[in-house]
Amino acid sequence: MPDLWVQVLGAYGALGAVFAVAFVVRGAAIVEPSARGASLGFRAAIVPGAIVLWPYLVVRWLRAPARAPHGASR
Repeated sequence: MPDLWVQVLGAYGALGAVFAVAFVVRGAAIVEPSARGASLGFRAAIVPGAIVLWPYLVVRWLRAPARAPHGASR
C-alpha cells in the first residue's frame, strides 16, 4: 500500500512539473495580467507553487476570460 501512495504522489508531482513549465511561460500572464513581463526570478519563484497547486491553476487558466495582448487596443 505505501508503494501506491509513492506512485500517486510521484505522478501528481510529474504532472505538476509539466504543467508548471507551461503555466510559467504562458498561463501566469493569462490568469493574472499583472504577471505580464515578469522577471525570470519571479517566474522561478512561482514554479514550486504551480507544481503543488496545478489542479486549481488549471481551472483558473481555463476560466480566465480571453484578453487582448498587452498594448493592443480594443
